[in-house]
Amino acid sequence: MASDAVLLQNVTYSYNLGDSHRVDAIKDLSFSIEEGSFVALVGHNGSGKSTLAKLLNGLLLPTSGEVRIFGNSTLDCDKIYDIRKSVGMVFQNPDNQMIASIVEDDIAFGPENLGVEREEIIRRVEWALTKVGMLEYRKGTPFKMSGGQKQRLAIAGVLAIMPRILVLDESTAMLDPKGRSEVLKVAHELNRQEGITVIHITHFMEEALDADRLIVLNSGRVAFDGAPKEVFIHYDELKKIKLAVPWETQLAISLGRVGIDVGDGIVKEEELVEGLCRLL
Repeated sequence: MASDAVLLQNVTYSYNLGDSHRVDAIKDLSFSIEEGSFVALVGHNGSGKSTLAKLLNGLLLPTSGEVRIFGNSTLDCDKIYDIRKSVGMVFQNPDNQMIASIVEDDIAFGPENLGVEREEIIRRVEWALTKVGMLEYRKGTPFKMSGGQKQRLAIAGVLAIMPRILVLDESTAMLDPKGRSEVLKVAHELNRQEGITVIHITHFMEEALDADRLIVLNSGRVAFDGAPKEVFIHYDELKKIKLAVPWETQLAISLGRVGIDVGDGIVKEEELVEGLCRLL
């Protein structure tokens, strides 16, 4: 039985806006994430997604409650180093995570700062670049690459630290559809092949289709939590909190409301086509 990679217990995080005025970005949040799972975390702007991401590796500490990573509390100063090694963060703008002018030097930066031996660093750099499909660019210059390539390099830089959890914090937001597809493909392969727990934070609902689980945040609280098929059927409620379901789901629901039943839980084009073919 898999253990919990992440456990949140009654977590609240408040931003101090001055004059004793505080705003709760996260409100009494409790849930766990199983090790080895792929979880999509979605919500509109201001729902608390990025605040939650920073709580996961101790960049922010809860105002109240507790965040545990593989059993270690982020409030425990003696464990924060281990937690930050376990939780690799990839942010929205890959340029902000680039350090060196040569790809392999950039990937080596993290393990070098952890005191990893040189031979092991060379092995990790090659492994990480291979995993993201960028080994042929090891002598290249990151700043001349496309957005999708840069983001894959940012993931490689995090992988070289050998994290057990990969958090993608709006990592596809600045990419075109091709770049978004590249990054998601890498994330799913790392999850399947390496057993890395992936937490994909996004506002693109269609990016959650292949996740094991979908958590929807609204105003710092969990609005929905379940398999994507289970969440997307709440079309009207999601619309009220400014989130759109995949067009296939919208069409299936609209057809059902006029008496054309193509099936429940449709989230992909092939499922919609199959449902229509059954009727024909």
